Amino acid sequence: MLPSGVRLHWREAGDPARPPVVWIHGGSVEDSSFMVADLEPFFDRIRALFPDTRGHGLSQKFDRSEDLTYDKKAADLLTWLDHLAVETAVWGGASMGAALSLWVAAHHPERVRAVVSISGPPFAPIEADRQWWSAHRPLVAAGRFEDYFDANVRLRLGEDALTRLKARPERYAAAVAPLRHHSVASLLAVLEETYGRGEWLADCARIRCPVLVIAGSADHFPTVAMSRRVAATIRGARLHVVAGGSHFPNRSHRAEVQAVIAEFLAEIRLD
Repeated sequence: MLPSGVRLHWREAGDPARPPVVWIHGGSVEDSSFMVADLEPFFDRIRALFPDTRGHGLSQKFDRSEDLTYDKKAADLLTWLDHLAVETAVWGGASMGAALSLWVAAHHPERVRAVVSISGPPFAPIEADRQWWSAHRPLVAAGRFEDYFDANVRLRLGEDALTRLKARPERYAAAVAPLRHHSVASLLAVLEETYGRGEWLADCARIRCPVLVIAGSADHFPTVAMSRRVAATIRGARLHVVAGGSHFPNRSHRAEVQAVIAEFLAEIRLD
C-alpha cells in the first residue's frame, strides 16, 4: 500500500544488489506477468522490477478513466521506488509501459538512467483503432472479458498468435485470469483512457538520457514511421526495427530483442 492509499502490486527478480530496471507491461488486458521472460537473460546482472500499474493486474482498480492517466501512474511508481530506496533506474517495457517510461524520462529526468521503449506510442490512437474500440466496447460492457481479450490479441498479434496461445490452455487461463479482478466499470475505465489519449510527442524532446526505441515492422500502431519520429525527437536515441515484428516484438522475436537490449545495456555500462 502506497502512502497515497493506492494498492500497488509488483514482481521482483534478479540480484537486489545490481542496478535496477523497471520493466512495465502494456495497457488494456496486460499485467506484469507478461513481462518477466523478457529480462530473464539479465537476472544475474540487474535487479528486475515488474510493477502492475494502477488499473492492471493485482493493483488497485479505478472506475474513472481520469484516475488512470500517465501522470498518476508515474506518481505511483515513483513513490513505490522511493519505498524501495531506488533513486534512479533504467525504465522500459512494451506498448503502454514503453510510453509511460518515455513520459517519466521527459517529466522526471532525475529518476531515469536510460529507457528501452518497445512499441511505445506518444501519439493519439489512430482512427482505425478508435473505431475498433467502439465496435468491441459492447463486449466489455456485457462482461464478456475473455471475448474482448481474444479480439485484442487478434488486433495486436494476429490470429495465429491467438491460436498458439489457446493451444496451451493453462497459459491462456493464466493470461485471462487477471481480467476477473476487474468490474465492468473498472475495465471500461482502463480502455476509455487507452483510446482517449492525445499526442505528446513534443514532450519527448526534453529527454536527455540514452534511449533505445524498438519497433516491429508489421505493427500498425505505432508504425515504423511513427517510431522513427520518436527516435528523431529524442537527442541521440537509437532505433532498431524488427523485421516481421508484431506490436510486441519482445514476444514474436524475443531472442532478437533481447540481443539488442543486451547491446544497449553494455553501451550504457549498466553494471
